[in-house]
Amino acid sequence: MLRPALIADAPAILDLRDALADWHASRGIGQWRRGQIPLREIEAQIADGQWHVLDGAAGVDAACRVLDEDPTFWEDSETADAGYIHGLMVARSRSGEGLGARVLDFAESLIAGRGWSSSRLDCMAANPGLRTYYEGRGYALRGVRAFPPDSGRYPAALFEKSLDADQRSR
Repeated sequence: MLRPALIADAPAILDLRDALADWHASRGIGQWRRGQIPLREIEAQIADGQWHVLDGAAGVDAACRVLDEDPTFWEDSETADAGYIHGLMVARSRSGEGLGARVLDFAESLIAGRGWSSSRLDCMAANPGLRTYYEGRGYALRGVRAFPPDSGRYPAALFEKSLDADQRSR
């Protein structure tokens, strides 16, 4: 079961993200870059209650952020009836064990528990594997968000999933 992250988890979250950034780079995917997020930013996000982690034998095996709005990627996030999943990560050593699905289920339940009727997330538009994964988990493509070339951001595929009444009544 995932738990709210503690400030002490910040280095492990950063290590997991950097390891996945390296793995992405080795596959020609530029979604994340090593060192892109400073430790103090992750600590601030933890202090704000955004991060949730799944512990493993060697530290954090999976993590994600759950947000009530995401105006950087979703222009209507302040008025939409949705919660947002960001930074979903699973250690490569645990790949194929269904942890990604467990993290998504947890985040969706958390979003539904906050009263939102849908869950939203994004990924690099040029990441076909992740896009296919999210579609397989019931997320529908809602569009692609482009950013100015000098922003340092990638074009993002925007996905949304309606949460059923059972999830919202838990």
